Amino acid sequence: MEAGVLQREVKDRHTGNLLRQIVLPATWTHTVWKQKGRPEVRAPLLPIESSYPLETVAMDYLSLGRAGDHYQYILVMTDLFSRYSWAVPTRDQTAVTTAKALWHNLIQTWGCPERILSDRGAAFESAVMAELCQLYGCSKIRTTSYHPQGNGACERFNQTLLSLLRSLDETDQQQWPAKLPALLQAYNNTEHSCTGLTPHFVLHGRHARLPVEMATGAPHNRTRHSLEGWVQSHHQTLLRAYQHVAAQTRQRQQQDKARYDSKVKHVPLLPGERVLLRNFRRHNQGKLAPRWQSTPYVIVCQMRPHQPVYKIRPEGKEGPERTIHRNNIRPCPFEPLPPHQPVAAQTSREPDATERLSDAPLCLVPVAPALAPAVRQQATSPL
Repeated sequence: MEAGVLQREVKDRHTGNLLRQIVLPATWTHTVWKQKGRPEVRAPLLPIESSYPLETVAMDYLSLGRAGDHYQYILVMTDLFSRYSWAVPTRDQTAVTTAKALWHNLIQTWGCPERILSDRGAAFESAVMAELCQLYGCSKIRTTSYHPQGNGACERFNQTLLSLLRSLDETDQQQWPAKLPALLQAYNNTEHSCTGLTPHFVLHGRHARLPVEMATGAPHNRTRHSLEGWVQSHHQTLLRAYQHVAAQTRQRQQQDKARYDSKVKHVPLLPGERVLLRNFRRHNQGKLAPRWQSTPYVIVCQMRPHQPVYKIRPEGKEGPERTIHRNNIRPCPFEPLPPHQPVAAQTSREPDATERLSDAPLCLVPVAPALAPAVRQQATSPL
């Protein structure tokens, strides 16, 4: 037998023995599935529908991460229909600061929206915000935990706002709160790719008069109307704008949904089914931390039909219950582990030869071929 073939056979046998020692225990399956990255299924995309301005306003906090700045955060608010956006510099993310910024910059000037969408941050889920919404008759809706895609419009504007702030030179970046209103004016008077119109026009029914239009001599409509005629004309303008925005937004959402759902393999989960929950604290535990939590959960119910949001609880317990998006859970592929048995106290004794041999590191010792008796006798006879 050739040396290369013999070496491969020894390697295969050695590897197979090691794998059998590692793979056979049930804990191997438990550990490997915790390390799996993406779930094998993904829920379909469900766009948030909005029919008129200020029906739904999304809110989120943006942190610039600049320790020396006087203002550390920006409260971002976006109207999901017109895509008109507000950005308010704040020193903190407390509930009182959030409520004051919302009231001074949005409600006091534009009126209260019908719904407010946010994540489950403490500032948005506080009693102060709940009382403010109750005072103005505004409903508060929220995304599921650790699922920022549910507030995609705000997350997208955050990236746009960061890009605008990066475009400033170093001197202006040190004074970014003073430059923020001009950046917002430029954004709200730029045609949005989703609606095909500027957010300012959709919200007000007319284009803003800007210095650039005065410099270029852009024509303006100087037709004079009576008050009743202007109201009727303005109403028709807004009606056409709303119809255009609704059609454009619906077409864009259908395109995004078709592109996203082309790779979706959605499998609904039933009550009582065992699942694994994503390890959301993995970034603080190092690169070798498991991607999924060790404790299996059980599906309690689906929050709404045709929506990939589930209520789960730890297996074997009555609570606490959590509301989780389908993309953050996956079916549990292994059976429950047997209950932990306490290890009996071991008596000190000297290990026998078999145990010492099994604990020794593995090594390969070449064995000489068997010799004939005559040759063996000749080899062992003295010179």
